[in-house]
This record gives sequence, C-alpha cells and structure tokens, in this order.
Amino acid sequence: MDIRYFEVMQDMQKNYARQLEPVCRQWKVTGNELTVLLFLSNNPGYDRAADLVERRGMTKSHVSLSVGTLEHRGLLRRRREDRDRRQMHLELTEAGWEIARCGQAAQKQFFSAAFQGITRQELDDWYGILQRMWENMQAMQDNR
Repeated sequence: MDIRYFEVMQDMQKNYARQLEPVCRQWKVTGNELTVLLFLSNNPGYDRAADLVERRGMTKSHVSLSVGTLEHRGLLRRRREDRDRRQMHLELTEAGWEIARCGQAAQKQFFSAAFQGITRQELDDWYGILQRMWENMQAMQDNR
C-alpha cells in the first residue's frame, strides 16, 4: 500500500491556508493571528499562550507576536488567573469573536470540501484510527 501521508497533510495545510486567506484579507490579520483567534474560539479551556504552542504547534515567538498585535487591536485581552498571578489567560473580545466566526465559516467550508464523498462510517473509522495513532505517539513519548 502506497500511502503518501506527508504529501496529503502538506496539501491539506496549503488548501486550508488558501481557504482562510479571504478572511485574513477582509479583516487585515495575518494567518498566525487568525490561527490564534480560531484556536481560542474552537478550544474552550485552552486559553493560554502555552496551549497554542503545545496543541497547535506554533512557535513561542509567533504566538507572542500575534497575541501582542491582537491585543493592541482590541481583538483579545489577557487576564491573570486569580489563584496563580503568573498564569495569563487569553480571551477574545466581541470584535475578536466576529473575526473568529468568519474564520469558523471558512473552516467549515474547507472541511466540507475535504470530506466530500466520505461516509459517516468512514469518518468514524478514520477518527478511531487517529485516536489510536495519537495514543501510540503518547506511548512513544512516555517511553523516551
């Protein structure tokens, strides 16, 4: 079986970025800034810069720059945690949510096109395989 996993993933990333380009142009945000807005809107409970680095794979410098710009533009704000003043949480402002909703619509269009012709059962099987692969990757990290 010839599976070109990395080529498929690379093509998906390129097409995903192309799908989001009009949103970036419309709202005058960079791809990284839109990624921050979308991550925060799509992942409640993961609202720290470290979560973007760990879960989205962004570099610390890109997260820092994007968060600073978004905060300056009034699209997000930082909030200190009451229990641990060192912990900084990020939250979208209403203006940030407006952009995020446009980005979510573009994401929905992308995934609808990407999964066109794939049955619910095939998707369920695929999600199951991804879950097992993720567990295998976690086990590999734990065994280091």
